[in-house]
Amino acid sequence: MRATAARALRRGFELPARPPWGYGVLCAVSMALPLVAGLVGGHPHYGSIAALGAYFTAFGDVYGKPYGVRARRVLATVALISAAFWLGALLSPFPAAAIVAVGLVAAAGAQWRTFGVPPALALVVGYYDALPIGWTPPLMLAGGGLLYAVLALAAWPFNRLDPLTSALSQACTAAASLLDGLKLGEEEWHERRQRLSKAIGAAATASASFHSSDDHDRTPDNYVGVLRRVFHETVALRVLVEGMGRAPDPRAAVGALAGALREAAAGSAVGVPVALSAVAAYAEQVKHATAKAGETSAELARLAAVRRCLDRMAAAVRTAGLLASQGVHAPERRPRLAWPELKEPAHAARVGLTTALAMALMIGFHAHHGRWFVFMVLMAMRSTYGDTVERVVLRVAGTVVGATVAALILALVPGRFTIVGIVLVFGTAGFALREVSFGYWSILATPLALMLSDFATTLDWPAAAARLGLTAAGGVLALLAARVLWPRGEAGKPRGYLVDLLVRHASLVRTLAEGDLKAVPERIVQAGDAAVALDESLARLAKEPPMREAPKELVEAVAISRRIRDDSMLMSAVLGGQDGADGAVVAVLDTVADQLEALARAVQDGEEPPRLGRLDAAGRELTARPALRALCEDVVQLASSASAASISSRGMPSR
Repeated sequence: MRATAARALRRGFELPARPPWGYGVLCAVSMALPLVAGLVGGHPHYGSIAALGAYFTAFGDVYGKPYGVRARRVLATVALISAAFWLGALLSPFPAAAIVAVGLVAAAGAQWRTFGVPPALALVVGYYDALPIGWTPPLMLAGGGLLYAVLALAAWPFNRLDPLTSALSQACTAAASLLDGLKLGEEEWHERRQRLSKAIGAAATASASFHSSDDHDRTPDNYVGVLRRVFHETVALRVLVEGMGRAPDPRAAVGALAGALREAAAGSAVGVPVALSAVAAYAEQVKHATAKAGETSAELARLAAVRRCLDRMAAAVRTAGLLASQGVHAPERRPRLAWPELKEPAHAARVGLTTALAMALMIGFHAHHGRWFVFMVLMAMRSTYGDTVERVVLRVAGTVVGATVAALILALVPGRFTIVGIVLVFGTAGFALREVSFGYWSILATPLALMLSDFATTLDWPAAAARLGLTAAGGVLALLAARVLWPRGEAGKPRGYLVDLLVRHASLVRTLAEGDLKAVPERIVQAGDAAVALDESLARLAKEPPMREAPKELVEAVAISRRIRDDSMLMSAVLGGQDGADGAVVAVLDTVADQLEALARAVQDGEEPPRLGRLDAAGRELTARPALRALCEDVVQLASSASAASISSRGMPSR
């Protein structure tokens, strides 16, 4: 627990990216304007409610997503928080009904992304404010939410493509970084590769948000497809250039290609001619080296493969540059209602039960402060026990620091306009840092919510101490509930995910054997998804109580499977320059696929894994084909890790 807390504090206060300060200012202004209007109009409490509406709506927004996605989310949040606030006020005289309602709304927020946390927060605020039943308070809350919506979506007609172009630009930059890192060590190379893979996924998601299946203009999808080709060719090129010896060095061509991608990220194609010229120059060097015939046949084959890989990459970079310089064109897409996306029912039940319990324990604090206990429980419960521990640590630490700073400022400069100034500062910094650091968000968000909800009341040291104590107590309840209610069923799931991983990689190799190179990228994506599923299962297993480390054999299997996908990309690049694979290569690839399928069946049935001596021997015999030999060696290592994991997990149920 102590190590987890220290790790949470360290990670929580990292700044991996530049905060969006403009977005922070927008959020702060949307909260401060209602406060000022309430003070000027003589109704500070209504100003506080409207400011809370802006806060809850901003909390539910998905910054950085396409405007259509954000509009759907924001409008849904405004409607939900208004209804929840009215329901909370309606149930204020009926504590038992309020307990049930809070639990159900909290569970809905954990189950469906469309709901999220804001409706449950609004319901609790409506209950504790105990306002007279009527339409004015919910309408004020909705008004604050709509004010935020107007400010957040005002740039939609002018900058509607900004999220898409930004995602494509970031993917281009990540592709250039990966190209520059061909000679890096395995760890740093893996980090850059993961960064590009995530960037391409984000670009694909953004592209999908701008069109439907019947759209004719697919330029964003074409752009994403080009970047995927660059990714695959870069992975293959890294393997090819290792140990090239005295052969012509492709460094200049690679650098020019990376430069062209960076120009494309800036919306320019000026780097494309330079890249094409550098690749052509390298082709001439390879031609002269081949004419000298001083290299071995294996070296000549490697040179030819590098040249073909660079040629294909140059074509892809040229397309990326042209698409970037012409600008991205995507049809308009209006917001539309959709069925809520399902998440985890078991987690939703845990959140609902724990939040209802917190509400029941705080019935005696109906007068004012009990909401902070419920807020803490609601915000701390995460989808894994380990994440819950980290969230409690960060939120309690942030509350202590943030509330103390806010109380100190108010003690030095008392007054409601001082609170408005603090809201502007904390709101700007909080919502900007929320996008990159939960630790700093925790410090700023709690006092921000405190001042908004208690704007019309006196904020003094005893009140701050009471809130801090209730926040810490809520964290304790969240931890206890997570420890008691958490199922221990994840230990039986990795074996099923391992089976999927083996089957998907067998299908990938089978596709290579059949010579269907156009289907290879799709098979690589499917195999990668299976590896991600296993990796995520292992991460959840490590965060289950008592938070043991994941089995090292399965961790190794995930890492080795990545190398097999790299080997397959290389094999695809090598086979792409030939009329077809010869019989010996096809036979080995078929053997590899057969062995992976047999291993998958053995792991699935809990039987003794098959021996792989034949496959190992086949790999050694093909010394003239380093790409195929590397594939065989990595498959043997994967089989070894999978077999060890299967033997150690005998008796565990499959998912």
